[in-house]
Amino acid sequence: MNKIIVVLILILGLALTGCKEKPAPAQEILRPVKTMKVGEGSSDRNWVFSGTAEDALQTDLSFRVGGKIISFPGDQIGRKFRSGEVIARLDPEDYELEVRQAESNLEQVRANYVRAKADVKRIGELYQRKVVSKSEFDQSEADFKSYQAQLNASAKQLDIARKRLRYTVLKAPFDGWVGAVAVNIHQNVQSGQKVIGFNAGKQMKMHISLPDTLISTVEEGEEVQVTFDALPGKVMKGVIMEVGIGTNEGGSFTVKVYLDNSKQLIRSGMSGNVRFAGRSSGSNIFVVPSAIVGNPDGTKHVWVVENGSIVSRRDVEVGPISNNGILIKSGLNSGEIVVTRGVHSLKDGLKVRNVGGLS
Repeated sequence: MNKIIVVLILILGLALTGCKEKPAPAQEILRPVKTMKVGEGSSDRNWVFSGTAEDALQTDLSFRVGGKIISFPGDQIGRKFRSGEVIARLDPEDYELEVRQAESNLEQVRANYVRAKADVKRIGELYQRKVVSKSEFDQSEADFKSYQAQLNASAKQLDIARKRLRYTVLKAPFDGWVGAVAVNIHQNVQSGQKVIGFNAGKQMKMHISLPDTLISTVEEGEEVQVTFDALPGKVMKGVIMEVGIGTNEGGSFTVKVYLDNSKQLIRSGMSGNVRFAGRSSGSNIFVVPSAIVGNPDGTKHVWVVENGSIVSRRDVEVGPISNNGILIKSGLNSGEIVVTRGVHSLKDGLKVRNVGGLS
């Protein structure tokens, strides 16, 4: 009987001891997210854009007067001319007649001017002696001033006639070569009508088109590499001289590249490629678009995972989007972990767990 009582007491004690144990704490819930580790883009890729070379200094030459071409040394494409050498001549006969007529008119007016000047002196002396009236003296002065004005006008007319005669000779304005021929010898041409296209050739230019996602990283004065299909193995240095501020018909931006052509290797019309070495990403940081959260005030932020599991809001300045993602101008450092999925249900200090591994 005593043994039975002892057993019952032990069972009761164990039951009471179990009731006094503390309940196990509830396990903390970590919000599942997907993340990516941001870093600097690779610098071994290149931007390559095609274009066609043309002379940086290219002009259409024309006569300043009309007439018939009687001599045309510049009728051969590719022919070189030094500055001042004759490219073409017009028949000067009509303009020589104009010069002779202007010279004759000038001599006649000069004779009247000399006579009128002498009359003023003579009539002035007579007027002082009261031999002629004041009106006669005034008339002599008026005639003198009239012939003086005619003399100046005739001299200008002669100067114009001589210039028109000189304009019948078309000369090279600088060292270069003929790039195009628009007329033929013995053809009548009008003033201002294109005769030839004249190229300097010492400096060339190329126009290339860049998309809006890349134009912001191109600056004037930047050096690029240029290659041409007609010059295999030859890499030439180019310089960005102009960056378009408006889009062209294709929706892209025009960039003008200048090249030194002092060795005369490049010809107008050659097709080639402009290479921006190491410009795919450079030292820029990119994130996927889903990592960016827009704020009501127009700013942007991302969620950065710190200490392995705690998220922290980080304001960022974003740039254009490209194949690499959205450019982060400021706010992130290389190597940081950013949340890419589940960004709209986070708050500062919240613990998360990554699912699916780093992207």
